[in-house]
Amino acid sequence: MEITTPEQARDAIKKWLAENQHKINEVKDENANFHFELDYPLGSQKRQRVIQPKEYPGLIVLLNGVSLAPEHVEKLKKMKDDKREGFYSEIRDDLIFAENSYDMDLGDEGVAKQIQFSYEFYIDTLTKTHLFKGLLLNHRTLLYIVTKFNDKFGTPVMPTAPKEQGIAGTTLQ
Repeated sequence: MEITTPEQARDAIKKWLAENQHKINEVKDENANFHFELDYPLGSQKRQRVIQPKEYPGLIVLLNGVSLAPEHVEKLKKMKDDKREGFYSEIRDDLIFAENSYDMDLGDEGVAKQIQFSYEFYIDTLTKTHLFKGLLLNHRTLLYIVTKFNDKFGTPVMPTAPKEQGIAGTTLQ
């Protein structure tokens, strides 16, 4: 079946995610024809979102992201501007040809606090393979960023939380 409408896309995506046993939450979003939050990787506390924005009827957006650990933010603040910019430049150079995009929220001080990843495609290319490829690309980019910051600044001590709550500071919720 050819998928040509947001409703068909919603139904197909929801079916594919359920077939693969992902936990799917429908998010109320007045700006989207549909907005799902799901566990990716399967069964993990990490979350990704699948959104079809009303403003762009043919577009599907896959989102995830990470909030930087407070220790990493503090170390970034203490870096000289040119060293910090050099670190950001390494990340940009590494990700420039990635098939997904990223947005680093630098705030007023030029210090990263959150990084969001997105993979966009149009309904006319929607397949189960394409959907899961985008989720995987976003997850790999998340792993790259976490590793890059941990290698540079050390692995932060993360608070523990009950499984159903997720872990603060690891993914945008």
